[in-house]
Amino acid sequence: MTVQTVELDAELRTRVIDIVNEELELEDGELTDDGLFIEDYDSDSLTLITVVSRIEKELGFVLPKEELESLTTLRTLLLAVEGCARNA
Repeated sequence: MTVQTVELDAELRTRVIDIVNEELELEDGELTDDGLFIEDYDSDSLTLITVVSRIEKELGFVLPKEELESLTTLRTLLLAVEGCARNA
């Protein structure tokens, strides 16, 4: 399995991480690229919807609805945001 790398600029990556940390109530450094939001951080689907909503509202991106179920880790979320940023 090949791990995709995320090429977001540092400021945008930090903003996404801050949103995830706030909504999942995590401390700085606790979130990893491949930790599963639900299984590893005791999150739920409603919290993840809130994360996506905040990213869309605060960062101005619209994440494709068909991808929402695949946003299970920080890496997959960052890749989705990166795709939106490229197409903006």
